[in-house]
Order: sequence, then structure tokens, then C-alpha cells
Amino acid sequence: MYLRPLVRVVFVQKCFLSTAAGGSVSKGPTLWYHASDVPLTKPYDSKYKPSKPAEKFVKFSASDCRRLEGAFQKWSKSQKETKELTSVPVNEDFLFEVNIPKMVLKPTYWRGPTYEVRRGIWMNANNNPLAYELTAEIERFYAKMDSSLEGDKEQEKQDLFRFTQPYGKHRMVLFVDKTTAYLLPDLKGGELQLKLLRTNLIPPMGDKITRGSSSNHLTDAAASAKRTIENEIQGTTKQLGKLSDLISWELPSVFGMPDSKDSTKGNDDDSDVFKREIETDYDNDATTPQRDVKHLVLCVHGIGQNLGKKYEYVNFAHTVNILRTNMKKLYMESGKLQKMNRGDGSSDWRENCNVQVLPISWRHTVGFQTDATQPNKENPELPPLGDITLNGVLGLRRLLGDIALDILLYGEPYYRKRILDEVKKHLNDTYNLFKERNPGFGGEVHLIGHSLGSLILFDILCEQDDFKLDFDVKNFYSIGSPTGVFKLIQRTKIGSKQDEPEETSTSFQKPKCENLYNLFHVCDPISYRMEPLVELSMAQYQAANISHWSAGDGIASRVLEFGGSILKDIPGTAIKGQKPGNGKTMLPVDVVEKLTKLNRTGRIDYMLPPGFLEVDIIAAAKAHVSYFEEPDIAGFILKEILAKNHGNHDVIVTKLNRSSDA
Repeated sequence: MYLRPLVRVVFVQKCFLSTAAGGSVSKGPTLWYHASDVPLTKPYDSKYKPSKPAEKFVKFSASDCRRLEGAFQKWSKSQKETKELTSVPVNEDFLFEVNIPKMVLKPTYWRGPTYEVRRGIWMNANNNPLAYELTAEIERFYAKMDSSLEGDKEQEKQDLFRFTQPYGKHRMVLFVDKTTAYLLPDLKGGELQLKLLRTNLIPPMGDKITRGSSSNHLTDAAASAKRTIENEIQGTTKQLGKLSDLISWELPSVFGMPDSKDSTKGNDDDSDVFKREIETDYDNDATTPQRDVKHLVLCVHGIGQNLGKKYEYVNFAHTVNILRTNMKKLYMESGKLQKMNRGDGSSDWRENCNVQVLPISWRHTVGFQTDATQPNKENPELPPLGDITLNGVLGLRRLLGDIALDILLYGEPYYRKRILDEVKKHLNDTYNLFKERNPGFGGEVHLIGHSLGSLILFDILCEQDDFKLDFDVKNFYSIGSPTGVFKLIQRTKIGSKQDEPEETSTSFQKPKCENLYNLFHVCDPISYRMEPLVELSMAQYQAANISHWSAGDGIASRVLEFGGSILKDIPGTAIKGQKPGNGKTMLPVDVVEKLTKLNRTGRIDYMLPPGFLEVDIIAAAKAHVSYFEEPDIAGFILKEILAKNHGNHDVIVTKLNRSSDA
């Protein structure tokens, strides 16, 4: 994927290098571009307005350009009659769409910044396309100029035109030939100045523009492509901003600690944050922009998304992009994963994992503002949060207000129902939109919930009569989840839909999914286990380990356990007949039967062991927010999605050392 700028250069050459005898550029596919440095709008910020015009534009892929131009021509002919809004899906996996009448690029499945779109008809000195309205007017004048050149030789040739409105400092356009023109201010020297301009006796006082692209532009583009390749060679995921970096530059200041080496990341200009995302998160030059998808994964965020109003770095869509990128990267490196996927009959099984991952952002639609200065819009008779917040350790209080209050909201019946309704609606809307955009999709749907999001999904899956989903759930991955402690407080056990009712004083919740996974980092202070809520005896056994990723061998068969021992199997997926040893034991058959009703592997709890010296508060906070950045998590989820159902098997577990915190 690091050669994609070079692909763009080759495409430009195909389109514009060949010239006709008269020197005009040959007719080739029209290139389309979108801005990447200055958004037109920002999510959740209705007051935002661009402070300057966009200056950085990125070309769409060849196939996107063809479809965009076709839709544009069709819309141009019919708009006066039907005024039909034309939306064209674009970019990797068609995750974005272009509104042709508005010339705007926006995400398809989530709320995000929107960007200006331009057709590459007339280019400025930086090889950027001119704005749509300016281009349209120049093209009208160009047609008049062209027809005058083809007319009677005695007729005066028309090459200067005044715009119907000013475009910045530009008031008119002077055509030099069929490929070159100048944007000019008002001519103070009158006809004499104009004659001098036409004869090139005085330097141009305007800005040169070119129809199509020149060889000099191609040289510049090739050099730019080379620089981009060199910058990207370090690896895509290293360029992606990580949510865990927020902890490095925000939390130390709250507690009065020295800033870490990453502290400058919080000072990025907002537009730079979005620019880095839209330029690095997606591979938009794939030959086939839309992959065949057999597994749709919907990810629900947890606490803290209100921070996105203050720090655009806290961007759940971007976080999910990292997970999607990691999955694709690991799949390309793993012959084992490819082999697991080969049997499904896909022709592109070597490079396509057939998994699509989309974000579900719900917090901003629930209400209850945590902004200190915002009035209470829902209940004007009540004060805003800032009016009851103490001034002591104000930074910490505000941080907790943006994060911890989400949990308090979920504990209040009014907001709990509101949250469940909103998340259910977002899930169904995203699923149905995906089906609409992918009419051939008939595959499986999986859910990932992080933090509070996992508790929300757990309750939705257990309360399908009230919060009905439009799809069945194959795998539910609960990540960094407090579900265990919530259910303990609620005196609730976890069971399977297949279980017979029991006479007990405790209540049961039974999530409607085929496989339930509870993934956590052992240093995560928010996470709790679930298996003891299914079967009390599981409290004496360690959680299964999540395998470490090995680039040379896919998902490695060796993992470093928290105790320091090296296991010789992938925990939780033991082979039938394997003999236990070294402190291991086989689970009783009746316990295995209980667990396999909730997960085909016979395990529910899976843990990431800590790195060395990960014991301070910064490491603990990072552990909770970094799951989507972990290749081990991406590899585990992908492996379990592609794995086929196992039959009955023995489950080997490790006795828990009560002196440890594992």
C-alpha cells in the first residue's frame, strides 16, 4: 500500500501526457479531487466555519474518478428537470460518498468532517484543481474562446472574459491558448496593458492556470510521490494517531506529573488531526474499491467520547480505522488466517479477509451536557454541570466529568433506556444502510463493545424483546468491560438461552449471541471477569491468554503468560485428548458444557498479559483505552471470526495463583 502515490502519477500520465497535433490536451478521464487539510464542517460542532480555503487536495482513484464523472454528467443533464441528488460511493470499501450537487465528501456510516470536492479541469500552479464555481465559469468562457478560434479568420478572436462575480482578487480570465490562461485582477492600464500581456512583453500580473496537467506538474507529482513513499515506509499504523496518546499528554498534567515525550501531540491543530486521518487511514487506490464482505463487525464505544468535543484526537471512527487496518495487515502476513478463509470460495482469499469493521457512536445523541459553560438545554430549570463543580483539582474534575459521568448516566433509569434505545437505533440503521449499499451481503454480523459500550450491548442482547435488533449476532466481543461487576451488584448470573430455568434467588441474563468473548488487559482497572458468573468454580482458574502476534508465523503458538511461563498451546482452544501438566487441569464435563453453550471454545474470559513494569497509573489508564490499537486483539478477533465451529473438546485450564493479581 506504500506505492499508492506512484499509482496516482501513472494515472495522470495516461490521462494527460498525450497531446493532439494542435497542442491541446487529449480527452481523457477527468480527475476528481477532495480537500484534506481544511474541513468544510466538523462533527458535533455546529459553530465551526473554515478559517481559510483548502490548499491540499488528494486525487480519487481511477475507478472513483470514472464513476464520479459519469454521475456528474448525468446529473448535469437532468438537474433542471428532476433536481435529483446524486450520491456516489467512493474510497476504500466505499466508506465515503460524494454528494455531486454539493460537491462534498462525507463518511457513509458515521458522522465525521466533510471536505470540498473538485473536478480537475483547470489546475493552478500547485497542480491543485480550481473551485467548482470558478471552474464552471471558466469553462463557459473557454467554450466561447474555442468557438471564436474555429470561426471566421477575419473575426476578432475573443480571449478575455470578465467574471460575473469576483473570486478573491480575480476579476477576469485571459486565455493564452487552449491549455493555458491567467486569472487577472482589474486591468488598470486598459487596452495597452492588455496588448502587452498578449505579446508577453510584460510579466503576467495574474495567476497562471492550466487545463489538465503539464509535464512540469507530473515531475512535481512524481517527486511528491517519492517523498510520500519514504514517509510511509515506516508503516501505516505508526502514522495513525492513537487514543492512548491522550493519556500521555492529558493525564500527567491532571496529576501534576512531568509530561511524557508524547505530550506535544495534544497541541496539534484541529485540521492537522483530521488531515492525518483522511490521508493515512484508508487505502483509496485499490483496484477494486469495494471488497466482498462476509462478516460485518459493528463497534460500540464506551465512556469518554464527550472528550471528542474538546480533543478531536478522541475520535472513535479513527480508532476503529486502526483496528480495521491491523486486521488487514495481519491477514496479509498470515498464511494460517488465509487458509482458514480459503474454504469459503472467495476468489480473492489471499488478500481479502472478508471482514468489514464500522464504528457506532452514540454519546452525542443522548444529551446531558458535561461542558462546564453550556446551559442545561434539556432542563432549563436545573443548573449546568459547571455550576455544581468544585474548583479544587479542576482539571481532574473536568476529565472525570467527561468520562466517569457516562457510567452514572447508565445507572439512572431514564438515561439507561435512552442510551439503549439510541444504541439499538444506531446499530439497526448502520446495518440496514450497509445492506442497502451491499445488496449481496448475506453474511454474519458481529458486535464489539468497549468499556461501557460492552455493558450496553450485553443488556441489548439480553433484552431483545424491548430492544430488538434487525439481525442475529454471531460473536459478541466484550472488551475492557465492567459488565462483570455490574451484574454482581445486580445479583445476576450469566446463562445461555439453552439453559433450563432454575429455582434460585438470583436472576439470570442470557445474551442472544452464538459466542460471548470477554477480552481484557490484566492492568485494566475497569475490566472484570465473567466466567465465575456463569460457573462459580471458574474463579479458581486463570483466564485464557490472548496469543501474541508473530509477523513470521501469523498468530504464534507460543505466548508469554503473566506468570512468566511459556505455554505450548493456544489457550482456550485445547485439542481433544491433550494431557494436562505443569499445574494445568481439565475442566469437568458439566462445566465445559455450561461454557460451550456461551462460547464454542469453552472459554469466555481472555486476557492480554502486561508488558514489563506496567504498574503505574499511566499504564493502567492506557490499558483501558488501547485495545483497538493492539495487533494481538485484532489478530484474536479475526481468528475467531474466521474459525469454524468446533465439536466437543477438552478444555485445559491453569489453576489461579491467589497470591497474584492475574
